[in-house]
This record gives sequence, C-alpha cells and structure tokens, in this order.
Amino acid sequence: MTDSTVIAARRYSEQHPGYQLVTAVEAAIPFSWLTLEVLAQQRKPLPVVDEFVLRFCQQGVDTIPGVAGVLGIGEDAVVAAVARRLSDEHLDYRPDPRQADLGARRISLTRAGNAAVTDLQTTTPQRVDHLQAFDRLLWAPASRNSSELPVWADVAAREMLVLPAARTRDVNTDEVAPRAINNLLAADDPQPGRAGRKPGGSELIEVLAVEAVTRQRLRYLPVVLLVFAAVDFDDVRLTVVVDDMISNSHDQALAAAGGADGLKITVEPPLGEPALPPQLVAQRASHDAVLGLQRRADTPTSEPAPGTAPDDDSATARAELAALTVRSVPSFEHPELLTTALTSARRRFLLVTSHLRDAVVTGELINQLEVMLRRRGLVARIAYGLGHPDSEHDAGALDRLTRLAEAHHNLTLARIDDDHPHDLIFDDTWVNTSFGWLSFRGNRNRVYRREEGTLIRSVEAVDERHSHGVSAIDSAAIV
Repeated sequence: MTDSTVIAARRYSEQHPGYQLVTAVEAAIPFSWLTLEVLAQQRKPLPVVDEFVLRFCQQGVDTIPGVAGVLGIGEDAVVAAVARRLSDEHLDYRPDPRQADLGARRISLTRAGNAAVTDLQTTTPQRVDHLQAFDRLLWAPASRNSSELPVWADVAAREMLVLPAARTRDVNTDEVAPRAINNLLAADDPQPGRAGRKPGGSELIEVLAVEAVTRQRLRYLPVVLLVFAAVDFDDVRLTVVVDDMISNSHDQALAAAGGADGLKITVEPPLGEPALPPQLVAQRASHDAVLGLQRRADTPTSEPAPGTAPDDDSATARAELAALTVRSVPSFEHPELLTTALTSARRRFLLVTSHLRDAVVTGELINQLEVMLRRRGLVARIAYGLGHPDSEHDAGALDRLTRLAEAHHNLTLARIDDDHPHDLIFDDTWVNTSFGWLSFRGNRNRVYRREEGTLIRSVEAVDERHSHGVSAIDSAAIV
C-alpha cells in the first residue's frame, strides 16, 4: 500500500515553479475535541402510536375512534398521541363539518405533519451535549470524527511534526457560533433537503444557541507536510496536504504562524549519493523522468468515449517504470521501497543504515520483518552504526532488532564501525543511497535534505554489491 506521504509527494511535486520538493513528512494539526452545551432542534424517531396516527390520518382515517379501532388499542392512547402531535403542529383537531350537530371532531395533517409522515421523525428544541471538532490552526469548527483525531501519545510515537496553533488559549462560545456549526451539519447532509447528520451519529439538525463549552480535549489531525526549497535562492515553502488534497486555508494559516522559520525547518545540501560505476551512471533515468512516469502511473484512467478504444496511460507508465533497470529514487520514495522489500523479498535481504530510531523500528516493522524471515530459504542481514556512537541510537529500536535476531537464525544483525553506503538489497534489486533507512522519521532537528538514490536491477551489479555487503556485515557480526 502506498504511503500517504508518497502519494502527496508524487501528486504535488511541481506545485511551486522554481522550487524543488525536498521531502514529504508526516505532520499533525492540533485540534480540540469540544463538548458543547447547546440549545438545538434534535431529530428523534416518532413513537409507534404517533407514527400510525399520522399514517392513518394521511390515508383518510381521521377520527380518534377510527384510528383506535384499526389499531385495536384504547382511545386513551390515541388521544395522547394526537395531543403530542398537536403540540408539534403536525395535526389539526377541528370540529367535523360532516357531523357538526353531534359535536364530532376530526384530525387532519398540517404541512409539517405531511413532512413528518415522509420522514417518520420529529424535531424538538432542547438542551443537549454536542461533540464538535475544532481546528486550532484555522481556529474554526471542523467536520471530523473522533476516530480521525489521534491523541498525543500516538502522534509522539510516530514522531510527527506538530504544526502550530493560531492561539494557545482555550476555545470560547463565541468561536463556535451556531451558524458555523449549522453550516457543517448542512454540509454533512447525505441528501439535499433532508436534515443533516453529523459524523459520529449526532441527531442535531439545527443549533439555536451555544450556551457553554464544558470540556476541551487536545487531539491531532494527521496530514502531510511538503517541504520545497528554491532552486536559485535561499527560501523554503511549505504545503499542507489534508485528505490527499492541498489545503490552501491551512497553507495560509501556517504562513501566518511563521511558516518554515516558525517551525525551525531548515534545508541543507544533500550528503550525496555514494558513487556508482560509470556504466550504471550512463544508464540512469533522471529524477524528472522518473517523477513524470510516477505521476502518470498514479493518475486513474478516465472512461473512454463511446466507440473509442481505452487509452490506459497509467498502465503504460507503470510498465515503463518497471522496465527501467537503473533509475533515480526521489527521497520520498525510500520508505515505500523499504516496505516493498519486506513484502517481496524471497531469497535475500540486506540493509545498511547509520541510525536506529524508535519511530521507524516500530512493532509494525518488526512484524513485517518476522513475516519475511519465515519465508523458506531467505537470508537477511542488517547493519547499523557506520561510526556513530551508541548514544545516537534509540535503545528501544536496538533492543527490538536484537531480540528479533536472537529468535531467527536467518537474520544477522551487526554494528559496522567503518563508513559504508546505505544499501538496501532485496533479491535482484539494489538501492544505492545516503538515506537513513531506519531513522527517516527521527530527524528531531527538523533539518531536511533532498537526498536522491539510484535503484539498480542489473543482476551482475546487484550480486557484486551484495557480496561486498555480506563480507562487511559477517566480519562484524555481533549475533
């Protein structure tokens, strides 16, 4: 499955002419999950007797004895139902001109009653608690479910970059005005002309007044932050991608909050890809050519016009991309390639990285490694360090990998003290790069580089590189 950061990076890599996309990172917008005390019109199902009174009245059964006789219940129950519907202005109860001399009365539907028969629900104003999401970067109510907004512990575990709030104080009632909430309720309405239903099951159809904010819990909305650097001068631009779409309102709010300077984001020159043999360099498809193919591959094919043959350009682009034996690897594609290696490797897996970070070496990654290691005939090697001291590695990440190596005889884990390329090799694919495979979420200093690698599918070249890596790792093996 393609990561949301990769989708956003491919789709919007040319968003800012004159700028190059440096990286796409997981970020989080701070939200408040509010409990509001509101006076509102609330949608409720009609009681059964009330429902049948309205239905039979519409069908011409328009007296209390007539309805009671059809339902086979006492007239007192029908009288109570008629009284309730009178108070909601669903019914009229007037003298029956057909039997005026007998003092008889008949029931008839009002316009609201006819609508209630169609809807089979009623609305009543009352004070209720209403749960409402509030975007603290835009400082405005938002239409979000609680399940979409993780808590701080989840955000911290993934080392997501937290974007600033427009204000640091609590939200007050003036900032959750009825009109704003009602606009959200209307936007969430699944059928035009029908009362809205807030995500999460709220039965409110119109808020008349917000009387108090009784609770405020801090939550976060996961988004993607794209970092662009100017080609010919020193400048950094940020773009916020929400639900796979650029959010101009969040871009403007983030710029107003200080943008890259406010987040202390800096872009430095790349470390540089390790040198490749000249024959591979000559075959290498460029960064721009690969990005173009990836954008075409990710673009769904439109329905062909009647009488014309389908033009599946996305399938053609995927085939062209797969046929490249030596091609550029944009920085944002590296995590996706690691996932591909774990799911597709059948014979060999070799990974060399400088740092180990808890945010990358998660329980999920360990599970993926375990699944790979259970494949018959597969041999795996992981090396880390490359001269960096123990203090620069997360102890939890190292412990998880060490225990994994102890449990699986076909995994060799080693610390290499000498400088070595950050290789990823799986079967007959090799990625030559300076990318930190097991630390890409752990750049706590918010320093980003436009690292670029090369993917090689030349069997001879991959075999040679694999032999070099095996020799280095096996000689330094600690397990």
